[in-house]
Parts: sequence; structure tokens; C-alpha cells
Amino acid sequence: MMSQRRLPQPPRVASWLVDLLSPDKQAESIAGDLLEEFSELAPKSGIAFARRWYWRQTVKSIAHLIGTGFRVAPWSIVGGIVGGYLLLGYVFGLPEKVIVAVLDFRRHNVMPYYSWPQIQAHIFWLNGGILLGRLLLSLIIGCIVSMTVKGRELVVTMMLSLFWAVLCGVREVQFMQLARHYGVHSFAPLPLLVSIFGCPIMIITGGTIVRLCKQSEARRPSRA
Repeated sequence: MMSQRRLPQPPRVASWLVDLLSPDKQAESIAGDLLEEFSELAPKSGIAFARRWYWRQTVKSIAHLIGTGFRVAPWSIVGGIVGGYLLLGYVFGLPEKVIVAVLDFRRHNVMPYYSWPQIQAHIFWLNGGILLGRLLLSLIIGCIVSMTVKGRELVVTMMLSLFWAVLCGVREVQFMQLARHYGVHSFAPLPLLVSIFGCPIMIITGGTIVRLCKQSEARRPSRA
């Protein structure tokens, strides 16, 4: 009899994504159906073909689950997206204000002498602190927003991330066009990358953390 270890297994990442995005009541049935079809397809067409098929089905399932989420709870998801965007817009400049306030407090209105390398180091740590603060705030907001939508944590955070990335991209393009109009052609790429890619990734990470915590709590055996 063939051992369980030798049986062909679907891609772990794809299986994890399906389980993560599926509602609690449907997670086992969706994963079970995909695994059953994968197990039948692998001996006939080969493991490589079966894995590619599984990934295609995973993408289709994720798209279907996102669409279903909007149909089942449209107002809560839209509310989470709008609320998350407003909250992000409100706190996005907070790290810069806090760091500048701390530096002003430490300086006590006295301007010490700094060499050029020291000035460069201060600028580096100032910018790094601002970017790190924005990433951490994005993670926290992802957690907060995902806790408002039961069973659709990843849907709302993914849509919020996409919405934020698109708007940031449009805003940055407009800013660069305006700057070039006034003769400025040099831009710092790191803040742009953090705004368009880093913050959305952290928002989804926050939703993933909340979703995993809820799944762990739901699947924990009751002590009664």
C-alpha cells in the first residue's frame, strides 16, 4: 500500500491561499474538492501538469471568493475599504510629525554644529524612521480593518491595498509631472516604492494575521 508521503501533493502555497480566503463553513469542502480532482489528475497527466492545473483553479477560486464576498456583504466591505483609506490618509503623515517633534524637543531650540557626514546620517535615519513608521501603521490599519468584516478579512484588505496603491500611483505620477514642469528631475525611489508596494503588502499582512488568528480560534477544540 502506498504511504501518504509518496502520494502526490498539491502546491502548499496554493492550498494555503485557498484555505485562507475561504469562509469557515466552506473551507474544508473547497479544499477537499480541489484535492480530490488533483489526486485524479496527477496519475493521468503527470504531477507537473496537475500542479499547474491546481494553481489555475486556485486563482479562479480566489477571484470567485472575492466576488462572492462583495455579493454577500457589499456594504461592510465597501465601508471597510473607505474607512481604511480615510484612516490611512489621516495617519500617513504621523511618523514624520512625531520624529520631527522629537528632534525639536531634543534640540531645545539650539542649533549644534554638524559636519556633512553627520547631516547625511541624520537625514538617512529621519527618512528611514518615517518609512518604517508608515509600514507599521499600515500593518496596524490592516489588522483594524480586517477585524470589522467577519469571514472576509482578506477580501477587504486586498481591495483596500489595491485601492491605496492605485491612488498613490496616480498621485505620484501627477507630482512628478508637476515637478518636471518646474525643472526638478531627481526623485527618491524608496518612498515611492514604500507607498505603492510596501504599505499595501503590510495591509494584506495585517489582514492575514487576523484571519489566521480567527481560524486558529475557530478550529481549536472546545473544552466543554
